[in-house]
Amino acid sequence: MKLVSIIVPIYNAQNYLNRCLDSLLAQTLEDIEIILINDGSKDDSLAICRAYEEKDSRIIVIDQKNAGVSAARNAGLDRASGQYVGFVDPDDWVEPDMYALMYEKIHSLGCPVCLCNYYKDDKNNSVPKRFKVKKEILNQQEVIKVIVSNMVGVDDIMPRYNYVMGCVWRCLYERSFIEKNNLRFEECIGFMEDLVFNVRALLKVESLCIVPKFLYHYVQNPKSILHTYNKNMWTDQMRVHSLLEGYIKEAGLEEMMRNRLDMRYVGMAFGAIYNEVNGKSKAGVKYKVDKVKEICGDEKLKLSLERIHPIRGSAHTQTASRRTVKKKSKAK
Repeated sequence: MKLVSIIVPIYNAQNYLNRCLDSLLAQTLEDIEIILINDGSKDDSLAICRAYEEKDSRIIVIDQKNAGVSAARNAGLDRASGQYVGFVDPDDWVEPDMYALMYEKIHSLGCPVCLCNYYKDDKNNSVPKRFKVKKEILNQQEVIKVIVSNMVGVDDIMPRYNYVMGCVWRCLYERSFIEKNNLRFEECIGFMEDLVFNVRALLKVESLCIVPKFLYHYVQNPKSILHTYNKNMWTDQMRVHSLLEGYIKEAGLEEMMRNRLDMRYVGMAFGAIYNEVNGKSKAGVKYKVDKVKEICGDEKLKLSLERIHPIRGSAHTQTASRRTVKKKSKAK
């Protein structure tokens, strides 16, 4: 049994794959296995994977028909034998000590999940993104309050905290925890599958630990599904929200999370409308108008709009209100 299994789902990633795999082979923690799932790539990704497989016995290649990133990650989970499991996207890369530091932390503290800070990379910059929590270990209630709630959605149109990305690539998971809770990626959705996976997982943890160092390089890809027109966006978003809502209800947290769930649904609707009307959609005007009407007429959206409490009296809002009152007083 290896200490860590690293799962990499791959689809048409030939331009980035070498950098990603080189960073994994350079890990100071050598007792790892790297599982590459070629998800029906049409470029040279499979050939690159095979070349690395020949070069290093720690690399395992799974070649399958295109079924999406969730199915690819699930295939990796089915094959993984490590004590812990991590995920890396093929257009990203990692620091050499990422898995050594995360393994040391999660193993020594006995937590089922560990997360680290990361860099957001583009062509010119590498911007550090810090998880603004001073503690390096959180109990169950802190995980729900600090992490899960902010993954589910904002609680105010002027939030007083940083949104927490639901990505799996900044995390290391105990494999026995994954198996015990039958955690897998939902294959019925085309995106945000990692958010759904993490919310479900973190609702079940008793503790979580944090490595404060910046260890992962998230490369923003302008051709990713989140940055191009997606004809199935609204359908997928409704499915995502339904799954999140189901997990929250199952955990008995609906009352606590209701406003966040409603705020997320409204935000998803705005995102779906933008997806339909922006210049990346080649559909005709009538089609776009009909799709916007469909989204705006959604009954769940109407209910969410009726229920949300958009302003909670944050410090920023209160300050702005006081300034407005003073201006009105001077005007009189």
